[in-house]
Amino acid sequence: MKNQNLQLDLVKMFYDQEIDHKTLEIALDQRQKTAKQITNLSLAPYQGDFDESAQKHLLNRVLVGYSKKHLDDIAGLSLSESLDLIFTAEELQEPVNLYYWKMNASQYQERYESEDVGPNEPFINRTYRPLRPTFEEQFGQERNRSVKSIVYDGMYRQQTSIHWKLFLFLHNLVPTRAFDTIGHKGGYNYIKLLFDSCFGNYKDFIYNITLDGSMLIFLNLALSQKDTPDENYAREVQELFTVGKRPFAQFTEDDVREIARALVGWNYDYDSIVYKAGHENIPMFQEWNHDTGDKFFSSFYNNKVIRGKEGPEGAEELQEVIDMLFETDESAIYIARRLYQFFVYPVTTAEIEEQIIKPLSVLFKDNNYSLIVPLKVLLQSEHFYDVHLRHSQIKSPIEFLNGIFKSLDFLSGFPQYWDGSNEWLGNFEPDFFTDQEKDLSWYKYRYTNEMSWRSSNMGMDILNPPSVSGWPAYYQEPVYDLFWINSSTIKARNDIQGVIKWGMWLNIERDPNQYTNLRYDFHAFLNSFSNPKNISLFIDELLARFVTLSVPTITKTRIRNALINDIDAMHWEELATKILDQNAEPWEYNNLHYRVSDAIASIIILGEFQLQ
Repeated sequence: MKNQNLQLDLVKMFYDQEIDHKTLEIALDQRQKTAKQITNLSLAPYQGDFDESAQKHLLNRVLVGYSKKHLDDIAGLSLSESLDLIFTAEELQEPVNLYYWKMNASQYQERYESEDVGPNEPFINRTYRPLRPTFEEQFGQERNRSVKSIVYDGMYRQQTSIHWKLFLFLHNLVPTRAFDTIGHKGGYNYIKLLFDSCFGNYKDFIYNITLDGSMLIFLNLALSQKDTPDENYAREVQELFTVGKRPFAQFTEDDVREIARALVGWNYDYDSIVYKAGHENIPMFQEWNHDTGDKFFSSFYNNKVIRGKEGPEGAEELQEVIDMLFETDESAIYIARRLYQFFVYPVTTAEIEEQIIKPLSVLFKDNNYSLIVPLKVLLQSEHFYDVHLRHSQIKSPIEFLNGIFKSLDFLSGFPQYWDGSNEWLGNFEPDFFTDQEKDLSWYKYRYTNEMSWRSSNMGMDILNPPSVSGWPAYYQEPVYDLFWINSSTIKARNDIQGVIKWGMWLNIERDPNQYTNLRYDFHAFLNSFSNPKNISLFIDELLARFVTLSVPTITKTRIRNALINDIDAMHWEELATKILDQNAEPWEYNNLHYRVSDAIASIIILGEFQLQ
């Protein structure tokens, strides 16, 4: 029913492969050396050149994969002006029926005994009937994928805004498996809570996520009983969401037990959320299941006492717990550190802790627990632009994939039909294709599947985290983001070459073994270059778009060979001119399309492309 994907154990896979332990030791040592080599430990505004290198560094860290359009957005802007743009909030789209080609209205009615909404119409506020098979409708993969599509499509189409990167930060820091317990509405509520909280008060977010239906189930708080309080959430809200683990945070086992006592009694109204109109999370406080005794805390929490309350007033103890957690200095330092590790560099030093993280924690606490205020100071600081911090992170799977698909503007492409010997491109034979094969909504639906499947194979299935700790690459020392790379995930990263060359499978079968793929619009891609007719200038710009580091001459030669091969620069110019003027024959269009796609496929497997 829930169709939970199997999770890759990145830690086990990393250590199970045949590691040259000396090489690993050198790599881990280099991580420490890099942190120690950072000489600029100032949060003062950056005074250096905000040139293309600095711009790319900034965009790499604030976007979920960046492309030329983002670089164009800040071209000519100062750093301050760029940050004003970057810290502009986006809007979250409501999920709509993208699955109508996969399951039409009559098929939906037959499967779930329920009337469906029309194509591209919203469904999240619809009611479900608590009878089988309608009971299963809330977990159907069709609507499930349409809800997830607002995340994948949002990241793909993100403006030059940090909003979706902050969403990813919160999703990793405070994860649940929202679709598993409350279906589509639970998944949407979790997504919306994270998205709406990115520019808000983190303390309020912790209050709200505590009462989110998916979290109440995920960490057992909804199952907690006053005679036997469950300690799972009480532990994780301290260790992972607020004050951090011991010995940094000196809370005690008694503190865990007392928080568990204070929070017992909370549950959520499953029937109202799912079976009635609307989607909003509806927490409920069960007075009969609340521990009305006083709760006593350790010196870490200044020996605070939360007086037990009876009746509906017992619900107030949650806010008292949240206030207590955030009154500590450790909570602000912990969140500032997690921001630093996510957006800047995973390894810290005593100097970074003292001169960067602690001042950021003061900003966090003094500005009503805003993530935005300290982050904006950090991203415009002298420290952030230190040369040792550039290209120092390995891209996560979602950033790796998004950067490729965005750079090719993939979802604006054309369908391609393949029968084993001939092909027709949509820009040459548009009447050949069916409405489904040209439907942007179907592209979005398939893109969600493509991204989920491929990123999962690389170790990062968005909205399906491996544990309450999130992905180990963001927190587990000393390896951190090196966990993204192992023999299996590298193969999965390299496999994206096939999509670049042949397109994204649209799951439309005309005849046995004859399929339609979506290929990027090569004419538009070529036309986006400043001088695509000049092969040397084209190669330089192609590399500059995909790789922020300079590459060796031998790599440039390999890319040039992939593009030129058996033709010369003059022939390249002739073919490029025809394509740009839109008078190329299909075979000429294909000839150059394949060459450029081969070159891009060679670039994305470079070590330099894996870094940001």
